[in-house]
Amino acid sequence: MKVKDVMTTRVITVKTDQTKQQAARLLAQHRISGLPVVDDDNVLVGVVTEHDIIAQGEEGGKTVGDIMTRGVISVAPDTDLEEASHILVHERIKRLPVLEQGKVIGIVSRADLVKEIATRWVCYVCGEVVHSEEQVERCPRCGAVEVATSAEPEPPGS
Repeated sequence: MKVKDVMTTRVITVKTDQTKQQAARLLAQHRISGLPVVDDDNVLVGVVTEHDIIAQGEEGGKTVGDIMTRGVISVAPDTDLEEASHILVHERIKRLPVLEQGKVIGIVSRADLVKEIATRWVCYVCGEVVHSEEQVERCPRCGAVEVATSAEPEPPGS
């Protein structure tokens, strides 16, 4: 699977001239922990996180541009999910902006990857992978009723 298959496409962003309080309100209102910071052309210039807001205190700056993290790690929509997962874990970050020609087109978070794993069902007969909130009763490809009782992939015929 690719990042584009699981990323959030309705990305909430902020601009550098917005206040720290405006960014904090967006984080709280949408129950998220970070926001991509973009310029007027929707080009990524940084990320502002809960940590940035809390760590900077009152003296740390009044605008998003003052407190944001620069040099952000990002991925492309065609990046393999395994690679995105590796980056999230090894860089100890919670989200990756998804860029196309420098512009933010999505965001993939640890939560997106957890949801993908939670909703993945595998047919024991043919190996077909199905995504569903509920366990699938029949495989859509081969009709088998032995669709995974767990979401862990196993090779067909195991």
